[in-house]
Amino acid sequence: MKAAINKLSVSSILFGILGGIIGIAAGLFLGFALGSVLAAALHVPSREGEAAYFTVAIALIVACIVVPVSILATLYWRGVRSIWLFIGLVMVCVSIAAIGASGLGIWYAAQPHVLNLNGPTPLLEFEVKPPAGQSLETLSDVEPELDTDRNRMPGYWHTEAPENPGVRAGYVELYFRTSQRLFVLKFPGRQDRIFKLHLPANPMKASYRAWSGWQNPDFVAKAGEQPSPFSGGSDYQIRYKLDYQER
Repeated sequence: MKAAINKLSVSSILFGILGGIIGIAAGLFLGFALGSVLAAALHVPSREGEAAYFTVAIALIVACIVVPVSILATLYWRGVRSIWLFIGLVMVCVSIAAIGASGLGIWYAAQPHVLNLNGPTPLLEFEVKPPAGQSLETLSDVEPELDTDRNRMPGYWHTEAPENPGVRAGYVELYFRTSQRLFVLKFPGRQDRIFKLHLPANPMKASYRAWSGWQNPDFVAKAGEQPSPFSGGSDYQIRYKLDYQER
């Protein structure tokens, strides 16, 4: 028993996986070629993609035949015999499926995901408070902006008077699901104020519909320059909350 197990080694499984991957590529290539020939020979109509669906189906069928044969041939070449061929085939197939699922998961995680797919885009309502002793006029030419690893969205100031005196209120759309969000106050000719928003990737929970605490800038920077950490002291502050419709 021990001698037989030794023949199904890790290296044999790895070679089997490589053989399976080659079999997938070869099977799909041959399948698409055969499917195209059969579609033309059988006069499969091309309207509504029928010929394409037929070709894909043939390619998958051929791949399902070629891949196990390729894996078994590779394992046999590595010295695997008898029942261990079947066990090795199962292990290699499971491994390839796991690799494929992992790759698909990584690809999916890297894609931009809309925050509220079946409803209006959520809004980040914000209020900006100037430093003590300064009026709201210092915010008259300031442009609010939301920067993420997915996009850059301009913010808008509300035209109506805010509920709280001494602040200027506005909003910006939160379109993508991401935890990397920076709120920027762009001061023409002066240092911009950059705030890290303390929101999760998906902030659509009741707790985030309440105002956050007042927050100092995390960084300051002039346009085109590298940001530097905020040194502290009295400065512009923001607070924010989410506004969205329930699905």
